[in-house]
Amino acid sequence: MAEDPFVVLREGAVARIVLNREGEGNALTRGMMRDLSAKITELGEDTGVHVVVLEARGPQFCRGRDGKGESRVGLKPHEVWSQMMGAVLGVYQAISAAPIPVVARLQGDAIGFGAALAIGCDVTLATEQCRLSLPEIEHGIPPTLAISAALGKVPLKALSYLVYSAEPVDATRAVQLGMVSKTYPAGDFESGSLQFVRGLAERPRLVLETIKRYMTKAPELSPAMAAEYAGVLLAVVRS
Repeated sequence: MAEDPFVVLREGAVARIVLNREGEGNALTRGMMRDLSAKITELGEDTGVHVVVLEARGPQFCRGRDGKGESRVGLKPHEVWSQMMGAVLGVYQAISAAPIPVVARLQGDAIGFGAALAIGCDVTLATEQCRLSLPEIEHGIPPTLAISAALGKVPLKALSYLVYSAEPVDATRAVQLGMVSKTYPAGDFESGSLQFVRGLAERPRLVLETIKRYMTKAPELSPAMAAEYAGVLLAVVRS
């Protein structure tokens, strides 16, 4: 019997979703992506969870999408969007819509969908050895879905170069570009990244929810409205 594509580990207020397809480089099918979206949403709504973590087993974090067995034959354009593109976008939306922080822990390389998954999280922690890349253009695919996950996190000039060149970016450079939040030496990654996650989970959920809400909504507002919204949120939390 095939192993579950991911497993969930609960530790107090931390919920860790572990990609569990080491033999496939943790690549995910569209169906697995839909299941992942549902699990992120479910855990985010659990008031006992303060932080959701995405991590993986094996040498790679996620090498992208597993398209084996897929076919668009006979599908209408809307069906292609809903059944195929919608599965990918659903993961990015679930991360964005989660009311609490979603943290990615990259123990290895993140490629294509895997890189977008990592970039799209609120915080991304990585070993110094891992690399991220968006190589879709080499396969004749415009990576618009991955770009949508990176918008607002990676400067447009840098993002354009990453997409057009398809060059892998090491973790140190990824921090400079806003793709990764913090790196650790390989020997310190497990303890250091989990220490951060566990410390974050000790914060009151209301505080974490408020920060996530503001970080998500404020960039869409004018500077004046963003300042006013900041005051309103703080007043509500402090009352």
